[in-house]
Amino acid sequence: MKKLFIPFVLLGMSINAQVATFPWTETFETSSSTAAAWTKIYESGTQEWNNVATAYYGYTTGAYQGNLMAEFDIDSFDGDATKYVSPVLNLSSVSSPTLEFYYRNKDWDGDQNELKVYYRTSTTGAWTLITTFNSSISNWTNSGALTLPSPSATYQIALEGVAWYGCSINVDDVLVKSGTLSTSESDKQKTALKVYPNPASDFVNIKSEKRISEVSVFDLAGKQVNYIKEDNTEVKISLQRLPAGTYIIQTKTSDGILSSQKFIKK
Repeated sequence: MKKLFIPFVLLGMSINAQVATFPWTETFETSSSTAAAWTKIYESGTQEWNNVATAYYGYTTGAYQGNLMAEFDIDSFDGDATKYVSPVLNLSSVSSPTLEFYYRNKDWDGDQNELKVYYRTSTTGAWTLITTFNSSISNWTNSGALTLPSPSATYQIALEGVAWYGCSINVDDVLVKSGTLSTSESDKQKTALKVYPNPASDFVNIKSEKRISEVSVFDLAGKQVNYIKEDNTEVKISLQRLPAGTYIIQTKTSDGILSSQKFIKK
């Protein structure tokens, strides 16, 4: 039997701030100039987002990096939803902007919270859903590069927690940057990372010039369907549980470089 928790409510401060220099990383640390500028929208109920050092429930480690991380409350099973809204981003001069972050979202006895990612092009505009993460993730995992459509000078992103009585949702190291590579960078990336065979049936092999530290597999809707931690220049990934279709395989190397390639599961 799960124990019901009484939430401690801490209302966020409403601070106007604009980010105009990219890449921009939000660490949620007290030293961050924008951490206090995130605001909350209570779509349903009063579940909270807070910047914390220790997870409320479900994990034995703290932030992905540093001391603090963003956390969504867990003490509801009615689908209560709260958005954690970024400061205003001036993306008007950013080419093909992308968003990525580290997160974990562990189920609790089969109950699974949802982490949804939204954007809007103005502070009064309608929210548009980018993707939903609704599978059990116990360890810090990279979201993959999410395309930010319709960049504007008054852009905002939102992390929405939907409470179904799972463990805490934690988010850290939010990164917004240009998604455009120069031709030489793109060619270098393709040379440095080999994914084969492609198409593949049961397994896909990854070979890199750098040591691979993480591998994530996403479907075209942006849902993560596989994740492993590694420390090798060659990795073999099982595809046996995946339905036929097109996927994106993303690797992170020991020097922190992310690379992505599409492959087809037969």
